[in-house]
Amino acid sequence: MNLHERVLSVLACKYVNEVVIGAPYCVTEDLLDHFKIDVVCHGQTPIALENGKIDPYAVPKTRGIFTLIDSQNSMTTELIVERIISHRLEYERRNKAKEKKECEAFEALQRAKQTQKAG
Repeated sequence: MNLHERVLSVLACKYVNEVVIGAPYCVTEDLLDHFKIDVVCHGQTPIALENGKIDPYAVPKTRGIFTLIDSQNSMTTELIVERIISHRLEYERRNKAKEKKECEAFEALQRAKQTQKAG
């Protein structure tokens, strides 16, 4: 899905009023106040600290509006990247084997043509 399709999918949820495209990684006081945000949620995956130090959800936690949710989905960015890499390696192996077979078939065809010309 492209960004537009993802935004429309999220907006289709009855609990969503707005989608902020290009939102900052850290949820700030200004962001919460400007959009009148009541709840900030995060899934069960570990929270990556900004610059390794700053909790991006510190402000919502202080306000008591932060909630962890169980998405019941173990999919992570790391898992997606691993799948892409493993499938790429499988794809490359498969295509190398195909290429080898095609080269052998082409060479056999060339030999057959030469034998036919000589014969």
